[in-house]
Amino acid sequence: MRNFRLTNTLFLAIFIFLANFSISNASLSNGIDVNLNVGGSCNNNNICEPANGEDLFSCPIDCTPVIPPNTGGGGVPIVDNMFKDLTVEVSFTTATIRWKSVIPTISNLKWGTNPDYKDGTIKNINFLLDHKVELTGLKEGTLYYFSISAESLLGKTNSLENQMFRTLSLLDTTPPGNPTNVHATSSPVGITISWTNPTDLDFDYVRVMRNDYRYYGSPFIGRLVYEGDGKYFVDANVTASHKYYYSLFSRDRAGNYSSGSLVSIIHNPNGLDTWGTELTPAEKLESLSNIFVVTQNSSTYDFYPGNTFSLSGDDPINIKTNYFSNIKNDDLWIEIRNSDGVIINQYFFSRIKDKDGFLNVSVPSFEKGGDYHVTIYRYKDGVAQLINYGSFKITKVGEKQISVWSPCFIFWFIIFILIILIILYLLFFIILPKIFKRFRKDKNENK
Repeated sequence: MRNFRLTNTLFLAIFIFLANFSISNASLSNGIDVNLNVGGSCNNNNICEPANGEDLFSCPIDCTPVIPPNTGGGGVPIVDNMFKDLTVEVSFTTATIRWKSVIPTISNLKWGTNPDYKDGTIKNINFLLDHKVELTGLKEGTLYYFSISAESLLGKTNSLENQMFRTLSLLDTTPPGNPTNVHATSSPVGITISWTNPTDLDFDYVRVMRNDYRYYGSPFIGRLVYEGDGKYFVDANVTASHKYYYSLFSRDRAGNYSSGSLVSIIHNPNGLDTWGTELTPAEKLESLSNIFVVTQNSSTYDFYPGNTFSLSGDDPINIKTNYFSNIKNDDLWIEIRNSDGVIINQYFFSRIKDKDGFLNVSVPSFEKGGDYHVTIYRYKDGVAQLINYGSFKITKVGEKQISVWSPCFIFWFIIFILIILIILYLLFFIILPKIFKRFRKDKNENK
């Protein structure tokens, strides 16, 4: 018995050596058909004879390995190498999946946008060592899942599950929306800045920069005081009676930054917070020959000082100008106040010109209708200057619908319904019965 086990073990070692040697030296990547023409003859005598050119590939009947039974001392392990050097090369709409196997196998590859692999299947019926599958017609910037099942000449099967790749995305140069509803409050614990994150699907985080004497329209100038996807932060490292300028920038996963939102506040830990209500002192309008334009959907309006624009509050508003300063950090921004004179939002213009040579700022849809005062400022050599102003008359479809069902309307509507019910009750249960009763009485008297 001992000699039998040693003989089998030696036979198997020789087989593995010969198989590896043939794999590394023979040209097998074109499939099993090529290998059958390379080796010698097969006499089908159930004896593997390497000296006669018989091996696993040219004579699988004679050269099928015999694995000794596991008798407690352990047999010779077989290493499964059906999937080696797996690589995936992706483009925008294609993917090329490659892998190697130590022994020839046929393969079946499934893929899909979900782990159920329901988008497609490709089956290769040739026994190969080098495997290549090309997928076409894929979606740009999409995560795909795939699995591979393989079967050897001996019927041995194995599978590779839960593999993934993502197709490339076109270069994303579109910045995300700015943080909105930016507010600042002062308290004994410090200055709290709050905001609403943009709704962009590729939104990553908000970066907040603080400066001491003015705003900056760059996400890299000043002191970084917050970076994350939260909706507020408390700046505790502040001094009472000092004014701080905060610039908030949204960033997307492609690395684009928004133009920036602005807020400033004088830290007053023990008094009333007056942020947003402090009116800017009357300033002289700097007369510029530059063009300002207001656009919403397909409508375009020239923006001259003092103009009033009737616009929808349900759609974004874009303001653009051909003004551009060659002086670094002479930033341009817009301030929007409601009818009570309270600041509701401030946004920087983009620092990059569009294809028409304009700088742009996007004002998101308004939460409420009404009259809004709009002013545009620039920095000139670090000093803020007023360069344009006007008004927006904002209407919202949603508010019209809500106004119909306002509490006052609902109250009078209920009163009206009650009155109708009372009238119907009097008519059908008091007035009409009396009329019918008198009619019957008169009829009986006439008889």
